[in-house]
Amino acid sequence: MAGVGVEWRRDIGEEPGPPADRIWRDYERGGPFTDFTGPFYTTREALLPGERVRLGFRVGREHCNPRMVCHGGMLATFFDIVLAGGLIAEGAPSPVITISMTLDYLAPAYFGEWIESRVEVPRLTHRIGFPQAMLVGPQGPVLRGSGVFKLQPKRVERA
Repeated sequence: MAGVGVEWRRDIGEEPGPPADRIWRDYERGGPFTDFTGPFYTTREALLPGERVRLGFRVGREHCNPRMVCHGGMLATFFDIVLAGGLIAEGAPSPVITISMTLDYLAPAYFGEWIESRVEVPRLTHRIGFPQAMLVGPQGPVLRGSGVFKLQPKRVERA
């Protein structure tokens, strides 16, 4: 569709970084891949009962499709990082490896909006973790789902 895209929506304005409702820190566990997909932020303040960590990101231009809606692949990427982060916050050894993820897109996330997670881990064994989460935007739930992750002890680098 001609005329739809970044130039068309330049009037929206973008708030950089996380909201000021609590202390958010840069999330540094995502590895080099998050340099291209983030920035992501984390907090352990003002959490819901059963929550150990919350992650969030601001939908930037680089995350959007031509209609300035956050791309589904970006939401899935963030969701994978959220599920892994929830497991690690529960005490799972890092790294954790995604075996499978199931997710449902519930509503769009628009350019400039703050998206944050609500993650819980209903089951964690010594080899497998089963996190579930929801991503929430200013108008409510955006995505929900769950995953299965293999837990790995840290690799020893060989000389």
